[in-house]
Amino acid sequence: MNFFDLCVTFCRAIGRGIKAVGKLLAQMIRITYRQWWIVLIVIVAAIVLANVYARKENRAYKVETIAVLNGPTLELTEQVYRPLSQPLSAELSETRNLSALLQLSGEDLDGVSGFDLFPVIDCKHDSTMDYVDYRKSSSSSDTTNIRMPNRVCLQFRTKNIEKAPVVANALIAYLNNNPSMQCAFEHKRVIAERKAKFAKDQVEKLDSLTTAFYFQQGQGNQAQAGMWEKGVVLGRREIKLFTGAIYNEIDRYTKLDYDLMYCTAPVVPQNDFFINPHAVNSPVKMSVIALFIGWIIGCIIAAIVEQRKRIYEWLNKR
Repeated sequence: MNFFDLCVTFCRAIGRGIKAVGKLLAQMIRITYRQWWIVLIVIVAAIVLANVYARKENRAYKVETIAVLNGPTLELTEQVYRPLSQPLSAELSETRNLSALLQLSGEDLDGVSGFDLFPVIDCKHDSTMDYVDYRKSSSSSDTTNIRMPNRVCLQFRTKNIEKAPVVANALIAYLNNNPSMQCAFEHKRVIAERKAKFAKDQVEKLDSLTTAFYFQQGQGNQAQAGMWEKGVVLGRREIKLFTGAIYNEIDRYTKLDYDLMYCTAPVVPQNDFFINPHAVNSPVKMSVIALFIGWIIGCIIAAIVEQRKRIYEWLNKR
């Protein structure tokens, strides 16, 4: 079989699949028309159950934030976070359950679930967040959608919005109190302080060189000297000196100082935890899902009712 025959076989298989799906939908529509009362009862029952499940006190909301990683890698943070996303029950381990990990009571954790961690993607390679990979479809070896090494999205679900800040603070404290996270943070803090000090010293050195050049020209030249946007004007001469280098070092020092401002703990939320106002199990969403599921189940029940005699005869065969 050559490549052309393989393509033809593949296209024919797709065509047969589409034809089978269309035939199945046509049969379901015919069954719905013939046994509409059965299908309608099942759909109504499914929608009612969905709205009971999506009642106000049972609605869950996503709570998330973008956090800055100061030292810990994304892999290390995922490893430390894993016990929260896959906690052991109290019967299996009294030291690994969710309440013990977060140091919270059962009342504070009532209705809390779905702890998860998502990588933050930088598509333009400019060290700026572009989007959160909620599907976790990117990989560490991807050169197009690059995972940011110092940004991560923390998320959990809760039915009790009033307790969300308490759980959020406990989550950050759990990550920051981990010994591995603390070790990585202390190393990053020392390096960040050294880099910021070095950049500041470079600015002062370049500025002192410019000042020394100006004051060594003598009184007559000093009177003639003036500043322009890129250096010093000395008589009719325009001397650039180190102004451009000073501007570059100042920009570098500003960025390092900004990073140092966030470098106060292993994990620092870039903003407050945001509560998504759209519930995970909202009534509209659950009703739409229940409509399709109820229709499928209704068609199956209707088909069984229509073929009940054949099914009975088949069951009576020895």
